[in-house]
Amino acid sequence: MGQEQSTFRGRWPAWLVIVLLAFISLALFQGHNARYPYYALDDMDELTALDVLLIRGGVLPDHITHPTAGMYVLLTLTHRIGYLLDFVHLRDFRFVDIWANPLLGTAELIDFLRAHLPFLAVGSSLLLALAVAWAAGAGPWIVVPIFLCIAVSRALAFHTLIFRTDSFALFYAAVAAAFAVSAVRQRGHTAIALAAAAGIAAGFAFTSKLTIVPTIALAPALVLFMLVRRDQAFTRSFDVSRRFNRSVSVVAVAVYVLLLMLALLPMPSTFIHTRVSFHNYLLCAAAFAAIAGPGIVTRILPERSVLYRFFSFANLMALGFTLSFLALWFVMMSPESGIRFVAALAKVCFLGVIDPALAPGYAGFWEQVVSSPALLLPPVLLFAVLGFWSPRLASLREVGVLALIGLFDVVSILWFDRMIIHQDAIFTEPLVLAHFGLMLALIHQRGGLAARGLATLCVVVLLARGVAQAEIPALTNVIYAGYFKESRQILTPYQTGNQQQIQDAFGRLLVKDNATGHVVSPHARELVYAQAADYRTIASRVSYVVPNLGRIEWSRIGVLGEGLKPFGQTRRELWFTSVPPELEGATVYIPPDRGERPDATWLERALRYSGLYDHETNAWLRRRTEVIRPRSDMSVLVFVPADRRQAFALPETAPIVGMADRPYVGVPVPVNPPDDLLRRLKAEPDRFIVIARRYG
Repeated sequence: MGQEQSTFRGRWPAWLVIVLLAFISLALFQGHNARYPYYALDDMDELTALDVLLIRGGVLPDHITHPTAGMYVLLTLTHRIGYLLDFVHLRDFRFVDIWANPLLGTAELIDFLRAHLPFLAVGSSLLLALAVAWAAGAGPWIVVPIFLCIAVSRALAFHTLIFRTDSFALFYAAVAAAFAVSAVRQRGHTAIALAAAAGIAAGFAFTSKLTIVPTIALAPALVLFMLVRRDQAFTRSFDVSRRFNRSVSVVAVAVYVLLLMLALLPMPSTFIHTRVSFHNYLLCAAAFAAIAGPGIVTRILPERSVLYRFFSFANLMALGFTLSFLALWFVMMSPESGIRFVAALAKVCFLGVIDPALAPGYAGFWEQVVSSPALLLPPVLLFAVLGFWSPRLASLREVGVLALIGLFDVVSILWFDRMIIHQDAIFTEPLVLAHFGLMLALIHQRGGLAARGLATLCVVVLLARGVAQAEIPALTNVIYAGYFKESRQILTPYQTGNQQQIQDAFGRLLVKDNATGHVVSPHARELVYAQAADYRTIASRVSYVVPNLGRIEWSRIGVLGEGLKPFGQTRRELWFTSVPPELEGATVYIPPDRGERPDATWLERALRYSGLYDHETNAWLRRRTEVIRPRSDMSVLVFVPADRRQAFALPETAPIVGMADRPYVGVPVPVNPPDDLLRRLKAEPDRFIVIARRYG
């Protein structure tokens, strides 16, 4: 095994090519991902964003149909990091009320969540390619064609356009496969930890989307393949005692029983789950057999046999799978909500009966094969080469495991997708391509010139099929043409549950505030939608205009339009009552009252030593916070109370904005304004900045 690892790690040109291809793929996927605006789909883009805001606010999410929870492990973590690093600005649902235009925050959050898709696609492709290459004992060069075949697949082309839980489920399944294969290549506690980690990743995949089960099964199948490999490279892997297996199995079963006990707790009515009942005892028993079975089997099989060592791994993976449900407790912000979350997921996953009305009309197996022969025929051809080529390229036991993975392919096609040519291809296509990659690696190692040539031809076919997916937006454009409704962004997809709190907050701000009777016109809402659709440009303009105020508070960015509230609901009695037509739709910013950073002498000295200029130092230290910096493509005005007109020598034609019963007059700020003007404007306690686009 040491020689195999040395061979795999020693070919640096191959690793450089793999890294380069990964970056190129990421760039292509990111361009693909940016085709649609944030408001394109409310299911699942907006739905997921609102659930993330609920979770971050300590409230249970609404959507557990898929059941989605595994996805939130990653998203809540990256949201925390993104918020700390200023990548996202809306922390949780409780802050919607205080934003002047909260759609800026949700638009940014939706795009932030969608930005995960290219990384998930590349990560899934790379991990699956590495896993099957490691399982076959092949060198890194074979990773290149396998990675490319998976990366150009139809499933990933579709799922980098459309946000679904499926991408997260596939990624976790790929992580599970990589961990599983790595566990076989290790010894001792490291192997045990990796096997359990494979189970945890499998659990996260399962709780992201139940229909990913056949791809999850790839992980133990690859382990079995490595244990039966004809080179017998892993004859001592998972050589653990019966006592150890018994202890692992007892803990796994105990955790599963605990989950079933939690599942008996009443489920909050806010959850959306599409289960008609919770009496699926067959599913419950099947899960028990999968969790307890490996430990029981190790009591029967002879120690050190291949099957004993395989079920020792499966036993650890089962433990990790059950522990993954307990790990979901950490998604929530409080212990009580965490328990209720885990309890609901256990009920949905192990006892739930899905509404049969939602079951799709599955196409026949042969119909699906005929619909995508370029995907399914190459693996069949390689399997025939490995099984029937003379001399034989694979042992009978290896062929048996390859046939088992082929069975997973068939099961996935029959029962776990709704046509492999549509969105659910992600449950079958990556699995089929990983299976193909494993056989490709074996032929690359063991085959002669003819066998390798045939395998290369199959790779060319799959890559050509992948190139054809470049026009998949032509399909999604037709499927989702009825979406793209910005007005849906102030409504929740299901009009119920805890997300209703967010819809109510949007309604108070942008539709009607029952407390004051204030009504916002449809035209004013359109101004809000227009600003949110251009949120990146809006925020960059504000940060340009006020460079020395530190971090821009997005909650203070609003829209100049009659009926709109520049302070959100923090001062709900104030809204614009009159607006000059030429300024309608302009950006409003209420500057915070900030001073210089305290005790920043050391920072100033460090900045000076770093060679920074005064403008940069002022921005770091928040000095000269009065600075307003327009530019040639922007018209910037500071509005102050109208009774200050003479103090700024403004003409009678100066623009007037009404807020409640008080008029404000606009003071134009020229490019490179005089310092005296900036100081006098800062001295005005009641002021707001308006930024309008100007065309030169």
